[in-house]
Amino acid sequence: MNSFLKVLGRLIGKDGHRLISPILFSVIDSVLNSCMYGVMLFTLLDLAAGQFTADHLKKYTALLLAVFVLRCAAQAIGFTQAQCTGPDISQRLRMTLGNHIRSLNLGFFNQNSIGKLTGTLLTDVNDFETIITHCLCDVVKVVSFTILALVVSFLLDWHFGLAIMILVGIALPLLVLSGKISARNSDALRAANRNVVSRIVEYIGGIRTFRLYGLIGTRFSRLDDALKRLRKESTKAEISILPLSMSFSAITAMIVPVALILGIWLQTTEQTNATGFLLIVLLAISISSTMTVVSSLYPQIRSISKAADSILSVLDEKPLPYEKEQAAFRDYTVEFRNVTFGYTENSSVLHDVSFAAQPGTTTALIGPSGSGKTTIVSLVARFWDVSGGLIKIGGLDIKEIKPDTLAQQMSIVFQEVYLLADTVFNNIRIGKADATKEDVITAAKAAHCHEFIIAMENGYDTIIGEGGSTLSGGEKQRIAIARALLRDAPIVLLDETTSSLDADNEREIQHAFKHLMKGKTVLVIAHRLNTIVNADNILVLDKGHIREAGTHVELMELGGWYAQMIEEQRKAEQWVVKSE
Repeated sequence: MNSFLKVLGRLIGKDGHRLISPILFSVIDSVLNSCMYGVMLFTLLDLAAGQFTADHLKKYTALLLAVFVLRCAAQAIGFTQAQCTGPDISQRLRMTLGNHIRSLNLGFFNQNSIGKLTGTLLTDVNDFETIITHCLCDVVKVVSFTILALVVSFLLDWHFGLAIMILVGIALPLLVLSGKISARNSDALRAANRNVVSRIVEYIGGIRTFRLYGLIGTRFSRLDDALKRLRKESTKAEISILPLSMSFSAITAMIVPVALILGIWLQTTEQTNATGFLLIVLLAISISSTMTVVSSLYPQIRSISKAADSILSVLDEKPLPYEKEQAAFRDYTVEFRNVTFGYTENSSVLHDVSFAAQPGTTTALIGPSGSGKTTIVSLVARFWDVSGGLIKIGGLDIKEIKPDTLAQQMSIVFQEVYLLADTVFNNIRIGKADATKEDVITAAKAAHCHEFIIAMENGYDTIIGEGGSTLSGGEKQRIAIARALLRDAPIVLLDETTSSLDADNEREIQHAFKHLMKGKTVLVIAHRLNTIVNADNILVLDKGHIREAGTHVELMELGGWYAQMIEEQRKAEQWVVKSE
């Protein structure tokens, strides 16, 4: 419980003081609940003594109504404050998680599935909010009432207090054990649930492929197996604690019979009177009812506490380190010095790579698949940190620069374009948050996408499907290029951005790129001949090494791998299909 409270305090953070008031009102509600039992006791005593009159009825009714109103007020204020505080804490927690996640390197996302991250940001935070808005106040109420009831039990008669303590002492370890089992099972249950989310996302994202190959419904075994596993883990989680829950219920149910027998014995031995007997019975009933609430509340808290552990596991991931919030770049020269990098400790993608890309020049990265082209661009953008060596921009080691500050210096267009389920206007304005409508239209015209945008039903206000599903590949890529044009950053990173365009559009985009690249430091992953031959420097990569480097003319004169590739491309362009 102590570790749980520490976790709770860490996640609640500076908003913890806002929970003091609802907790206090929960304690007040518990005391008022005890007062209601007291009024009931005096009513029963007067009835038993034959002294109950109309005046007593009025007095007790007024007392009950007063206590009831006060309880309603305490519950309403405490519940409202908890309900208002919970969503605020959840919002802050989600923002904290979001900001933290975007500061991590991409390896974190490779190691954690979509289902797990979605579950953490949505389900886990919702579960944590449940602790704040419901469980926390209920726990305080139950604990305070139980302590008060046990104190009164001992004050009434030590035999009765000892008997209640023994029964509760036997029952609570069973409850703690069931909570531990519930928490342990919740790991498997949560993993199964996240796996289902991942498979559903996979199923929806690949629905065209699955329909084409008849892998829909139960034939999509990955989703079917995930759902079966979730059913199995859900059943296991419930059944595993059933014996302990039943045992706990059986023991706590004995509190009332034991109290009756003990009360009768105390009365017959004249160790208590009718008042004491009735008070013993009422206390036994109230404690038994409280234990019933505890039996359903404790396993829930233990299970939900796993949500807090999951959130902390994400927050404990180390972000990309940096020393400088802002950076004064001498210029925008991108320099690799003996860079080595591997996506895992036991692998290496780049080996001792060194080169410099000067402002106002274009550096083309070419080579076979897996040679390290995309890795170089990703390292410049600091999606990852190098394993060895260093990367400098304007003489500054990029490891010292805040990733957000570094990103502001770059316009990036990758081959796989992702668009938000938002308007065309907002998708382009991602490149520059304070851009005007005229700025966006100018960038769209330069990227040659203005014409197809205004032809849409709502023009720039047309909603694009999630991921750009309502657009063609070429249209998505041109919108991404418009983003880069709008940003107008000094460093431009391109990943064969014209690969989805036809010949006419490609020529138009190349004209737009001349404006985008003017005076900029440009790194482009290139495959097409016209992109390569115009580059100021060409790096030929092979298995993570720079095999050749130079201009088109220099590499052709070298007569190596590059010259052979260019010759093969030229031959391919002359191929024609003839009929026999």
